Amino acid sequence: MSSNGSHGGGDNRHIAVIGGGIIGCSAAFHLLRSGVRQVTVIDAGQPGAATTSAGAGFVSHWSAGMIPLGEEGFQLQQYGLDFYRRLHEVGVEIGYRPNGTLIMALTEDGRERFVRPVLDSPYAPPEMQDLNAAQIGQKMQGLIDPARVHSAAYNPHGIQLDTKLAMGVLTGQISELGGIFRSKTRVNAVRDAGDRVTIETDQGSLEADGVIVAAGAWNNQVISGLGWQLPLLRVVATRIVTDDRGLPSTIPTVQCRELRLWLRETFGAVMWGTGRHYKPLYKTNDSEIEPGQPHNLELMRETSEQELAELQTVFPPLRGSTIASWAQGVPCYTPDNGLIVGKVPGSDNVVVVGGDNESGVTHGPGLGRLSCELVLGQTPFVSAERFRVDRYASDAFKSEAEIEAAMPVWGARHEASRFGREA
Repeated sequence: MSSNGSHGGGDNRHIAVIGGGIIGCSAAFHLLRSGVRQVTVIDAGQPGAATTSAGAGFVSHWSAGMIPLGEEGFQLQQYGLDFYRRLHEVGVEIGYRPNGTLIMALTEDGRERFVRPVLDSPYAPPEMQDLNAAQIGQKMQGLIDPARVHSAAYNPHGIQLDTKLAMGVLTGQISELGGIFRSKTRVNAVRDAGDRVTIETDQGSLEADGVIVAAGAWNNQVISGLGWQLPLLRVVATRIVTDDRGLPSTIPTVQCRELRLWLRETFGAVMWGTGRHYKPLYKTNDSEIEPGQPHNLELMRETSEQELAELQTVFPPLRGSTIASWAQGVPCYTPDNGLIVGKVPGSDNVVVVGGDNESGVTHGPGLGRLSCELVLGQTPFVSAERFRVDRYASDAFKSEAEIEAAMPVWGARHEASRFGREA
C-alpha cells in the first residue's frame, strides 16, 4: 500500500507511538513509510481493540455542513477516503463499501436545520445530490420507508468499512514494514529530557527520540507528567448490530440528526447507534475505566429498548430484528468540536493527537500522517494551526462537566444538548 508523501532512505531515530487505535497505527505506518527504522507501538491492550473497533466505520466529507473543521478538515477527510481505498486495494476484506453517505431529514424543519447546511456548504462536492423522499426510498433499497422521511443530501464519495477488519490489515502492514508492537503494556508516565524521552510502563522503561501520544480517552493520563491537560470530554458510545436482515451491500450509510442517529448495513445486518443514549463518562459509575472497551450492559439495554420502537417506523428491516452483537467505545469531544494535534507545550519531542469528536476513523489516517510529520520536524501536508494543542489553556476547564457545557448545541438553531434523550 502506497502513501502520499512517503519516501525511501533511512532514519535511525526511535519513535514510539502510545496507543494502537487508528490514529496511532496510522502514525506508525507513516513513520515507517517516511524511512524511520525503529517504530514501536505501545498499547495497554491489543492494537485496534478499543474505541476504534467499536466505531461505525463511516468516512465522508464532514466539513460539508456537519463538523466545523473547514478546509483543513476537508483535506484530512479526503485523505482518509484515499487511504482506505488504498488499504482496500491490498486485496484483503475490510468491509469497504463506496456507497456514499445520506444526510437525511424527517421533516421540512429538519431539512432546514440539518440538510440545507450540507447542500449549501462550500465544502460540498459538486456531485452532492438533493434527494426527495421517493428518491431516498429508491436509493436505500428497502432500508428506509420513504413515507416517513422528507429529503436528504447524498454524498456519493462517502464510504464505509469494518473497523476491526481494517485495523487487522493496517497492523499487518506495519509489521511487514518493520514496526514493533508492545501489547498489554500500560504507560504510566512520559518524561521529556530534551535529548531523549523516557516512557515508563508496567513492563519497564524504554527510551525514544520522539513520542506520539494517541491514547484517545487516556491521553491525559499519559501526558500528565508533562504538565498539560487537554480539554477532552470522554463519552461512552454504544453501537448495536442486528441479526442478518438480508440487506444488500450497496446501501449508503445514514445520518439523521433529528434522531441523532447513524445507521448502516453491515454484511446483511443493520448497525446503528444514537447520541440520545451516548453518556459522558463522568455521569457513569466507570469514570476511571481501564483502557479498552466499556461493557455497560444497562446503557446498551436503554439504547435498544427506548429507541427501537421509533426507529422501526422509519427503517422496516429493524422490525422483528434481534441483537446479534454490541460494542462500546469512548470517543473524546472538545469544546469547539475541533481536532487536536501538535507538540505538548513545553516539550520538544512529544506530539499528542486526539479530540476525535466521534470522527476518528475518518480523520485518523490524516492525523497519523500529521503526527508523523510534526514529530520528525517535517512540513505538515495540512496546516495544523486550527488544531493546535494550546488553543485552550491547560487549566481552561476544571471538569469534564464544564467542557460539556461549553460545547455547541446540536445543530444550528436547534437548542438541544449533545447527549441525552430528554433534550
